[in-house]
Amino acid sequence: MSRGSEEYNSRYDSYTSEEYPPDWQDRRKKVLKRDGYVCQGCSLRSTRVDDIRFDVDHIVPKSDGGSHSLKNLQTLCPTCHAGKHPRNQELKSRGQRFNNRNRASLLIRFVRLLLSSFVSSIGLNDEVVLDEDGRRLRVRSLREAAALNEGSGVTVTVIISELWNNNSDAVQQLGRIRDASIGSDAQSRAGQEAANDGVRFVVWSGDGHQRLFKSGTYRFVGAKTNRYNGSFQLVVDGQTDIQPRE
Repeated sequence: MSRGSEEYNSRYDSYTSEEYPPDWQDRRKKVLKRDGYVCQGCSLRSTRVDDIRFDVDHIVPKSDGGSHSLKNLQTLCPTCHAGKHPRNQELKSRGQRFNNRNRASLLIRFVRLLLSSFVSSIGLNDEVVLDEDGRRLRVRSLREAAALNEGSGVTVTVIISELWNNNSDAVQQLGRIRDASIGSDAQSRAGQEAANDGVRFVVWSGDGHQRLFKSGTYRFVGAKTNRYNGSFQLVVDGQTDIQPRE
């Protein structure tokens, strides 16, 4: 039976244990959001730029009579999910792909090197870094991020240039950011887009994010491109990882 896309309905909590309920996709989204897109096993956060999606696991397995109720569901990364079910070969393979997602073969690494050299030669090279959680991140400038379609996931390294007071319970923090690669002196900023020194950002409440500080440098992994009153802004929510930078 296919995993349906009906809206969540509690009457499916005790759905036949051999099948997924018709509202599984909506149920899955609710669990991911409730858990803040964070693996309940190792605390790794899933972001918009991760290439392997996280799983929703039955705490008490279906085979042991576990229900599909939200309280019996949890978010797990592929590694932790495979560790919980060591005999499941499909989960084991996904866990291995997740662990090895950035350990490319020599051929692929060679091709990447050639492409990188070519792209660099025509002036279109983006910084690509490997972070401590094993993500291969394409770090863009704010100008590049602003050119993407609304709702795109993007990784940027920024300095908090302003923080504003707000009276909304839904907003944890908001203010302006600029690219970390752009210095504060007038000469280093000459010729840059004005937006690079004044892009609006908002951090939504309830996603467990640390508080940010003015003049602090941070990498936003998987922030969402957005428009506010017609101007470009970045949204930091549950699918965004905030990494402080020195």
